[in-house]
Amino acid sequence: MNDAAPSDAPRATSAQYDPEAVEDRWYGFWEQEGFFAADEQSEREPFAVMMPPPNVTGRLHIGHALQSTIQDVLTRIARMKGREALWQPGLDHAGIATQNVVERKLEEQEGKTRHDLGRKSFVERVYQWKEEYGDIITGQMRRLGVSCDWSRRRFTMDEGFTRAVQEVFVRLHDEGLIYRGDYLVNWDPENQTALSDEEVDNEERAGHLWHVRYPLEGQAEAAGSGVETHGRAPPPGGAGETDAGETGAGEEATLDYLTIATTRPETMLGDTAVAVHPEDERYAHLIGRTVALPLLGRELPVVADEHIDAAFGTGALKVTPAHDESDFEIGQRHDLETVNVMNEDGTINENGGPYEGMDRFEARAQIVDDLEAEGLLESVEEHTAQVPVSSRSGAVVEPLISRQWFVEMEPLAAPAIEAVEGGEIDFYPERWASEYFRWMENIRDWCISRQLWWGHRIPVWYYLDEDGNVDESRGYEVAIEQPEAGMVQETDVLDTWFSSWLWPFATLGWPEETDALEKFYPTDVLVSGYDILFFWIARMAMAGKHFTGEAPFEDIFITGMVKDEQGRWMSKSLGNGIDPLEMVDQYGADAVRFSLTVLCAQGQDIKLAPSKFEMGRNFANKIWNAFNVFGQFMEEGETYQRQRSFGELELVEQWMLTRLRDTIVAVEDDLERYRLNEALQKIYHGFWSDYCDWYLELIKPPYGEEMAAGNIALAAWIYERLLELLHPFMPFVTEELWHRLRPRAEGEALIAAAWPRADDVDADPARAETFAALQEMIAAVRSVKSDYGVGQGQEIAASVRVASADRHARADGLAEAVRNHAGYFEKLAGVTALAAGPGEERPPASAAKVAGESEVFVPLEGMIDLEKERERLRSEIENKRSFLDGIKRKLRNEQFITKAPDEVVERERQKRRDATDELERLRANLDDLG
Repeated sequence: MNDAAPSDAPRATSAQYDPEAVEDRWYGFWEQEGFFAADEQSEREPFAVMMPPPNVTGRLHIGHALQSTIQDVLTRIARMKGREALWQPGLDHAGIATQNVVERKLEEQEGKTRHDLGRKSFVERVYQWKEEYGDIITGQMRRLGVSCDWSRRRFTMDEGFTRAVQEVFVRLHDEGLIYRGDYLVNWDPENQTALSDEEVDNEERAGHLWHVRYPLEGQAEAAGSGVETHGRAPPPGGAGETDAGETGAGEEATLDYLTIATTRPETMLGDTAVAVHPEDERYAHLIGRTVALPLLGRELPVVADEHIDAAFGTGALKVTPAHDESDFEIGQRHDLETVNVMNEDGTINENGGPYEGMDRFEARAQIVDDLEAEGLLESVEEHTAQVPVSSRSGAVVEPLISRQWFVEMEPLAAPAIEAVEGGEIDFYPERWASEYFRWMENIRDWCISRQLWWGHRIPVWYYLDEDGNVDESRGYEVAIEQPEAGMVQETDVLDTWFSSWLWPFATLGWPEETDALEKFYPTDVLVSGYDILFFWIARMAMAGKHFTGEAPFEDIFITGMVKDEQGRWMSKSLGNGIDPLEMVDQYGADAVRFSLTVLCAQGQDIKLAPSKFEMGRNFANKIWNAFNVFGQFMEEGETYQRQRSFGELELVEQWMLTRLRDTIVAVEDDLERYRLNEALQKIYHGFWSDYCDWYLELIKPPYGEEMAAGNIALAAWIYERLLELLHPFMPFVTEELWHRLRPRAEGEALIAAAWPRADDVDADPARAETFAALQEMIAAVRSVKSDYGVGQGQEIAASVRVASADRHARADGLAEAVRNHAGYFEKLAGVTALAAGPGEERPPASAAKVAGESEVFVPLEGMIDLEKERERLRSEIENKRSFLDGIKRKLRNEQFITKAPDEVVERERQKRRDATDELERLRANLDDLG
């Protein structure tokens, strides 16, 4: 036996489970024995799941813990079912995020920028960071008990993966799906790079709407009246600006200016036209004329465009092609000049005239002051707008004309849509398919170039002129290797997601036809949060279909997101984050895994507080102590084999086996539908309630006596099956206890044991139904004791009127079962005198409880002081009645009903319902006393 396996450990356990004494030892054993390793040469049916690669930028968060747990559960189950299970781990290079982290460290520790180091040295620094933090993240994940094949860990910038990324770029370019052009992109002025639409968050922010007068040609001063505003919603991923056009009312001859509103006055420096609808009679005479651009004086043509909504507001729009997506399209249609007024760092450039060099927001304030000074600012109003913000840096995004590389997405999206429509890919929950379709059917081309140093260099090569500058006139070459001596490579890198979308097959060796690719692709399931449905999941579906001809996964299990107990996103600013490793330190890895899984209801976000992990710790202690009930009687080195047939077993034993079989069946059904929380709840109930609270309580011997070997054998056999069911969810405590059940062979472990099969468990539903009826009766007796404050250990008498008149035969059989198992009532409810039959009469001064089709009577005389109890009940009834009257008065108050919030009114109504029920119960108890 390996030193890690406690072959000589004592059978009995300590009073409480100590995770620290168990977890490191078992993880080392599993890894050393090769249980995590997947073998592509195996003939076993494959199972593969891809780990969403965490960034190499720091510590794991609670969302990682949730999804890693879910993936590990699925992998461990597949492994126990005899499949060749591969859980593929890896790390993502996270271009912008990683570069930002390393640049901050460089500035804080050395006072240097990346430009001080140069590109080559800076990239070397990032690689050093990756090596250090990659190992840290791997170590953090090990603490959660994840069983991925660490020998296969990939990195999105390792040599093989880089080869795959380059191959994909070249192929897509050759197919005409990658192109370069000067287009309006989302620009992050802080990181000074383009962003995809998915990297932009639209935030609602308070701002202003400035109404600016644009004088008509020939007018020395602007004049007009009767202004109205025309608002326009921002385009998706665009500038978030709402422009407006307005004109003075009245005859054409009195029209001296157009009034146009903007949320971003600094962009008016780049206006090159005003647009109106060609059939709008108000402006027909102005088409072809010009207006003067305020402050700069540039003449702007008035153009007619059919895309302008003449019925919306006044129908006149300022056109800024270089800084608004819709305006860019208008500019393309009318061959307008494109005037970019913004530098890459967000300052105004030379086209901004006197505002050159100012920060964009500083320029905004100055422009507003100057417009007011010249009488061109007609009005200002408060305005709330959707402002585009970089999800990477938090900076306000600017639409900016820039030469970038793009992927044409529609041809890639079509097969991926068909994959979901045709059932090649299934979503769990199914509703996420609708979101997938919504995005895919409205997909836009993907800007894939980033102005960074850290990432995959784009495999494009340029010729140089005699002065050593890029010669654009000679075009470019796309190739993995340098096509000709002297050519230089593109300095831009690819979007991080351009490598991540290849993860399911590039990790397995593609574009080479490897054994691993043949064995494990397509994968079985992808587990992910909905936050990267479009960033990653949809793109992987497209890449998989395009480059391999197959969808990359059969199932997509979308988990909810982890939020704080108030339902808020966790963030540093709120200080409400929960560190999963701190929770592991406090409660143990099994407790963290249990609580996260049981809270992960399909389709719902998780509201989490640290206290929620207590239920996982309590459960670990429960099953730990359950072993002692029979384990304390086991002889060292002895193997206990079941010897009695099913028919020779006690009723409770037959019931427990039937419940075990039913639990296995129900768990399998839940797992098929990725309802892991429901599966775990059933295992929890089977272990805690069925096995511990009922079965063990009834089979354990009186204090000081020994447990029979046959009872030990069956208790251990059932316990072992429950450990097998629970192991994927709580691997450490189950592995430890599994080894305590009996001596194990060298290298034998629960992680590789067979998954329980329902067919291997004997069952008798009829006998189980009989025991279930006794359970209800016993619970009824215990409830009576609780109602009257009688200790559960106090000896009492009880009688049972079984079944009903129309089921007399069943009643006779059940009555006999009650009498034959009177010992169950005595052991669990302290009933020392028990009568049962269809004709049992209710004794005087007794409490009655319904138990299924039967009634349970408990005489109260002698058990309690009847007169004292009557007085107590009358007092409680009076207090409760007074309380209820007060609630009713409040609910009859029309002013309260109409003015109080709905939730307050509903709370009072619930109080009324609860008080009414409680009053009925108290009166019934008083009636019981006669």
